[in-house]
Amino acid sequence: MPSDVKNVFEGWGTGDAAKDALLTDVTHRINATDAAIVAADPDSEALRFYYKGEALAGAATWVKGYVDEGRSVTGTVRFYNPDLVMVDKDTAALAYCADESEASDKDLKTGKASKTPVTKDSYVAYNSRLEKGQDGVWRTTTLESERGNAKCVR
Repeated sequence: MPSDVKNVFEGWGTGDAAKDALLTDVTHRINATDAAIVAADPDSEALRFYYKGEALAGAATWVKGYVDEGRSVTGTVRFYNPDLVMVDKDTAALAYCADESEASDKDLKTGKASKTPVTKDSYVAYNSRLEKGQDGVWRTTTLESERGNAKCVR
């Protein structure tokens, strides 16, 4: 990732090796998404590695939107309040928040960031479902987000 794109994961360690491995895979998935946006590559191998099913289709569409509009990302996003529920040994649900107040979109032609005012919509609540593959990697199969969710607004 370029030096102007940074993701910070606050409180993403549980002390439980199995849960921490899952959270690490999710951080890789989040970084893979930004890397695909920066590379303007909706068919990114990393997206296909960390997403499956409905979530993969959504991620590819999300990245394609940036590509089609000639945009990328810049700045820092903070991810916090991870709430992990292990459904069974191979299935989990993870909810977490994102603070996008220090991040913005960037026009690829001009290189200018489109800084927007910080509002409640700068905070996003995510809910995801993850499944553990035979290779031991946790992949996101469902991902939903809601801007301005009260539980995430700081």
